[in-house]
Amino acid sequence: MVKRREIDFTHGPLLKNMILYALPIIGVNVLQLLFTAADLSVLGIVTKNDSAIAAVGASTNIVNLLVGAFTGLTLSANVAVARCKGAKDMEKSRRFVGTSMFCSIFFGLIITVVGILCAESFLRWTDCPESVLPYAATYLRIYFLGAPVLLIYNFSATILRAVGDTVRPLYFLIIGGAMNVVLNVFFVAVVGWDIEGVAVATVASNAFCAVATLTVILKNDGYAKLERRYFRISREELRELLVVGLPLALSKSLFSIANVLTITEINRLGEAATTSYSVTKEFDGFILEASHAIGAANLAVVSQNYGAHRMDRVKRVLGITFLLQLAVCGTLGVALLFVGRPLCSILTDTELVLDLCFVRITTVSIAYIFNGSISMVQEGIRGIGYSFTSLMNSMFSNIVIRIIYLKLVLPHLMIEGEIAYNLRMIYLLYPASWILGTFSGLAILLVLYRRVKRRFAAEDAAKESPVPATAG
Repeated sequence: MVKRREIDFTHGPLLKNMILYALPIIGVNVLQLLFTAADLSVLGIVTKNDSAIAAVGASTNIVNLLVGAFTGLTLSANVAVARCKGAKDMEKSRRFVGTSMFCSIFFGLIITVVGILCAESFLRWTDCPESVLPYAATYLRIYFLGAPVLLIYNFSATILRAVGDTVRPLYFLIIGGAMNVVLNVFFVAVVGWDIEGVAVATVASNAFCAVATLTVILKNDGYAKLERRYFRISREELRELLVVGLPLALSKSLFSIANVLTITEINRLGEAATTSYSVTKEFDGFILEASHAIGAANLAVVSQNYGAHRMDRVKRVLGITFLLQLAVCGTLGVALLFVGRPLCSILTDTELVLDLCFVRITTVSIAYIFNGSISMVQEGIRGIGYSFTSLMNSMFSNIVIRIIYLKLVLPHLMIEGEIAYNLRMIYLLYPASWILGTFSGLAILLVLYRRVKRRFAAEDAAKESPVPATAG
């Protein structure tokens, strides 16, 4: 019998189920942010070392670039399993689960090898300040050692979310988050480690979460079950995962590349700018993660209803998602304007760094409503079967627009010696790319929605038409 934790999004109330689905994901994403925030807090409070704090921020986008290239495939597992659930095909769903989990270990080992060997080279490519480089290289190498367990957790949790089970990954991450805080304090304050202490604590916490979620899908009896006989590469399922997942992986990588290009420009402004980026990224990251959780709900619900040919519900899902994104991102963006500086002062007491933190907050926070809109559009396009088209829109907004801005526009806006002004000019690329990407993607989504609706209507009509008898 399929577990009650699995949700059928093709029937029942949409808004209620989407909120119930999204809230635990928000909790998971916030807790993952708190892993890094705990690292920064312990470093800031115990060591008072701005270089170590800057190292975490300098490393984050490189981690996202390598890990994101493969965790994009976790979203393809989400789409595939959700569609199987919508189509009531349990055996195929379990083949997807087995193939996905095999890939998580294989790709995790690749990340470990590449990350450890190339950590310092990656940091030099981003013009990481020399005072920050040793700390950042140490953090990266230890973090990449834990890449396999990180991917195991991401794949396992995503598979559970595809069938509507968002609560247990949250429970495990709550425990993992508590472990992370305790281990941070122990390794840094008691053992006397610095950046290596917070890195080891993060890897250990990820390992716990990986084991817990893997245990759940091994014992599952529904669409998200990992069976030993399917724990291998199934050629057909791998092909389908790659068809959906490669555009997703490339999209994630492109987003990370854009962020790497951005942090490179920020690094050139000096250690204070890099540190301010590290600090504020944690707090406005809460807005992004709330938006991503709503986007994940949008993708899962759209995918299930696409699999069931319920395009009427797909339309309603997209409308609900837009309103949720508007309400959540708008509210949190305004709140950050009022509490941003006091929050940043927890991690650093350097006045210049605090001033630069507020530059990012005032430039970007309100514009997150457009980040929510672009998430709704791109996940909607992906959910109705056009992953490559979604990738093209992501490339346009995250790469084309940002490279044009960074390479052609920004040099004419910079003023030598004006760190705060120059930092604001860099941050303006975020709202610019989100706004243009939202409107271009919305036009594409409307066209594709109508196309899919007509195709499904024709297919359903053909199934219902009686087959004419032939003359004997």
